[in-house]
Amino acid sequence: MAQIFDFDEPFVYRLNDNGFGPSLLVKVCTERGWRLYQGYSGSEEKWNLWWRTSAFPATFYKTLGDWQFINHIPKGGSICRKDSLSRLLRCMRRVYGSIYDFSPPCFHLPLEYAKLVSECSRLRHTDEASSSSVVWIHKPVAQSQGRGIFLFRSVCDMRCGSPAVVQRYIERPLLIAGYKFDLRLYVCVPGYRPLTAYMYAEGLARFGTDKYTLSDIHNPYRHLTNSSLNKTGPRYSECKDRIGSGCKWTLKQVRRALVGRWGAVEWLVWQRIRALVTLTLLAQAAGTPPVRNCFEFYGFDVLLDDSLKPWLIEVNLSPALGADCEADVIVKQPMLHELFDLLGLPMRHTGLSLLQGPTPHVNNYSSDDESGALRVAASRVTTSGRRGTRRQRRRLALSVHCVNLQAPMTENFPVIELPEKPKDNKTGHLLKNVSDISADVTDQSQTGVSVTTTEVVDETWRGGYATAASRRKMLSACSWGNGMRWDRGPGRVGHWVRIYPHTLLTNDDQLQIEDTRESVAQVSKLLRAAREVSRDGGRDKQVPRDGSCDAFFEAALRRKLACGSNFEVWLPPF
Repeated sequence: MAQIFDFDEPFVYRLNDNGFGPSLLVKVCTERGWRLYQGYSGSEEKWNLWWRTSAFPATFYKTLGDWQFINHIPKGGSICRKDSLSRLLRCMRRVYGSIYDFSPPCFHLPLEYAKLVSECSRLRHTDEASSSSVVWIHKPVAQSQGRGIFLFRSVCDMRCGSPAVVQRYIERPLLIAGYKFDLRLYVCVPGYRPLTAYMYAEGLARFGTDKYTLSDIHNPYRHLTNSSLNKTGPRYSECKDRIGSGCKWTLKQVRRALVGRWGAVEWLVWQRIRALVTLTLLAQAAGTPPVRNCFEFYGFDVLLDDSLKPWLIEVNLSPALGADCEADVIVKQPMLHELFDLLGLPMRHTGLSLLQGPTPHVNNYSSDDESGALRVAASRVTTSGRRGTRRQRRRLALSVHCVNLQAPMTENFPVIELPEKPKDNKTGHLLKNVSDISADVTDQSQTGVSVTTTEVVDETWRGGYATAASRRKMLSACSWGNGMRWDRGPGRVGHWVRIYPHTLLTNDDQLQIEDTRESVAQVSKLLRAAREVSRDGGRDKQVPRDGSCDAFFEAALRRKLACGSNFEVWLPPF
């Protein structure tokens, strides 16, 4: 029996700015015994979880308490605008090559209108017979639910108004019973610094309500799969061939439709989707500041073509949580319950004091605080005078995670060579124990001797960060007020599966290095191993061609990657 405290208060959830939110979210919060936020009590805001459809102001992240959680991360929505997503993926493709070749060619309007016209002209004069019928799709950058989207073949047919992106249309999508569909996948990111990402094993397939054909590109019910659009279509309520009434399936239904035809290749496509999601998150990870008690909940839209290659369509910042059909309730209601379990939010909470974790208080940081200095209001001292005068900060006592580094002195003291830093044999990460750091600093403070080297000082003990302050910020972001440590996050909670990092460091004193190049290399290694497993399984006549082969493939993938038990394979249920 949990201990009862005198000043306990119920767990309070807050929805947007007006108290209204998605129906399933309200139902799940009520089932967990939470109370809806009713207003202010004195000068303190009495709420624990604030779920908001739009992003929070940048200054809001400074004021979060240890007992307060919000569903957005500062700068975490960069991949949710179509133009920003295209720029990020284009940049990553330029640096890392074809591994980022999962998004169709894209042009930004009006800035790249001339490039679009040039590309259309080049395709029109090519020798390919099909070049004259190339289809393009126009999408406004700041709209959702299929609004403003249309297809065209000639630039003359394009209506250009607000900022938009134009992409090559995927003309040969995978069809089920002649209907086009895409996949809605749910992803939770408790932190970007370092990146920790989970993907829900179940999801939705969204169908067009008219059969697909390129002979009629102006019928949105043939080409667009947005459920908010198709539920207004004339054939939405009809019982369509194999699809049934409505326009949604679960991923379990999709797997059963594909596994009989594709066999081992069907297993591989889910690993490619996992890699696609991870690579997309890595595209914006470096530009996202470390914060605590914040998470992002994304909806990834992925399309499969007729060769079973996944293509990223878009990323949604606040995916719909309404209940339009039975598939919505089957997928979303348990997903939300397990999401809150993953985040460490209580099921039957009776008071705020039960939420407090064992970790000590670590100050939070705002999105514009990149210098690593602690933000304390009383410590700010501004200088008066001419414009351009720098603000001065009062020197603060360093926390237990900080180390005073003295300025190097090259005279009167000997040069001491530092030993080579150890590496983790499984991950290849550079490691340094915090206990070793403390001992080094203690010896240095007692002797007064400053250690110098003839080469650049190796500072891998900071976890790959340039300064001790940035390492402190990372530790703050990893340690939530409810006791969750995301650098030691669980591999699986319900159907939520950790897709990155693939493995965790074994020592609590070790910190994972933030290196995008190394992270992309790990994803590439996973893809190569998955292809080999799929190829070997396709040749092996002993492997069954149904859902029972999942355990065989999972064991083979673990052997290929030489990973321990903390590596989880993401796969929809069968």
